[in-house]
Amino acid sequence: MWDNIKTPVIAFMLYALIWTTGCSKLVEPTEVTEDGLPLGLLCDGSTESFYDEMLFERGDCGSNSSSLSIPKRRLESEPRFPSPYDDVRCEKTLQLQTPEERFECAEIEFWHAYSDGRLAPRKAALQYMGKAITLNESVGDDSEVFSVHLSRLYQLRGMFYMAMGIENGQLIYLVLSSLYAQKDFARVEALEPGNFVAESFNLTLEMANARVIGKHELALAHGLTSLEMALTAGDPNVIEPINVGTAFAVTGVTMNYPLNTGLPQTTLNAQLEIGCLPEVEFCRQNTLHAPFARPGLEYHLASIYARLGMRDEYINQLDVVTMQDKYDQWAWRDMVEAQRANPDRLLEKFSSYGEDQYSDSYATMNNGCVICHGRI
Repeated sequence: MWDNIKTPVIAFMLYALIWTTGCSKLVEPTEVTEDGLPLGLLCDGSTESFYDEMLFERGDCGSNSSSLSIPKRRLESEPRFPSPYDDVRCEKTLQLQTPEERFECAEIEFWHAYSDGRLAPRKAALQYMGKAITLNESVGDDSEVFSVHLSRLYQLRGMFYMAMGIENGQLIYLVLSSLYAQKDFARVEALEPGNFVAESFNLTLEMANARVIGKHELALAHGLTSLEMALTAGDPNVIEPINVGTAFAVTGVTMNYPLNTGLPQTTLNAQLEIGCLPEVEFCRQNTLHAPFARPGLEYHLASIYARLGMRDEYINQLDVVTMQDKYDQWAWRDMVEAQRANPDRLLEKFSSYGEDQYSDSYATMNNGCVICHGRI
C-alpha cells in the first residue's frame, strides 16, 4: 500500500529548521499588488490572482518528493474588513485584570488576530495569551468553572500554534508540535477530560507526525480513530453539535489520505452522515468568529467530492457555494469561479495522485483557517 510513498525525514526536519531559523527572507511578508489581491507563484513560474494560489497544483509540484508537503507561508495583506473586536479589546494590563477578565480579554485577542491572519498580530496575541495563562495558572483555583475557562485558553492557544505553523510559516510549531500545540491539548485533557474538540485537533497532529516518520499504518489508525470520534462524540447514538465541530476539525486531513486506504471515501460518508445541524449557528449563517463560514464550509464538501473524482457532485456543490451569504464578498470567490469555469483542473490534480499517494487540499494549505475565519 505504501511502497510509492517516500519519507525523507531528516531532510524534512533540516529544511523545516533552516526555514524557520536561518532564512529570514522566507518568513518576511510577501508583497501584494496595489489593489490588495495577492499574486502567487505557481510551479511553472506563472501567477494567479486569488489567495489559494497553489490550490490547482500539487504542493510538491509533481515530484512526489515527500509524503507531507510543506505549506508555503500565506500571502499577507491588510484585512479588507475591520475587526469587530476593536471596540472590546481590553486596555487594562493583564496584571491588573481579575482572573475572569483575563479569560475574556485573552479570548478577544485570540479572535482579533486569528481573523486578521497576518503574522505580526498573531505573534502579539500569542504572547498575550501566554501571559494570561501563566497568571491564571498561579491563581490556585481548582473549581470546575475555573478549570473549564483555563482549558479554553489552552485549547485556543493550541489551535493558534497549528494555524501559525500551517499559515504563517512558523514551522517550528509543526516540527516540534509536542512542545507546543500537543502540550497545550494535553493540559486541556487534564483540566477538562472529554474535550473532543481539542482531542480531534491533537489527532490531526498525530496523523501528520506518523506520516512524517513513515509510520503510515499508524497514521491510518489515527485517521480511522478521528472519524469514529467525529461520529460518536457525545451521545454515540445521536448526531449533535459536538459531532459537527469534530468532523470539520478532522475531515480536511483525512480526505487527503491515499485512495487505496479507503479513508477518503469514509471521510465523505462521515461528513454526509453528520451533516450540519440547524442548532449549530455556523450551519445557518456566518458568525462573529467565522464571518465566511457559509461559503467556506460548503466549499469544504465540494473539495471532498473533487478529491474522490465525483465530478457531477463536485460541480453541483460549487453551485451551492455560490448561493451562500456573503459569497460575493468572500476572498475565494474568484477561486470558486475558476473551478466552475474549468472543473477538470482540480479534478485532474487529484487524479494525478493515483491510488497510493497522499494529496493536498485547501484544508492542509496556507489558508485552511482563514478561508472561514478570516476578514481578508
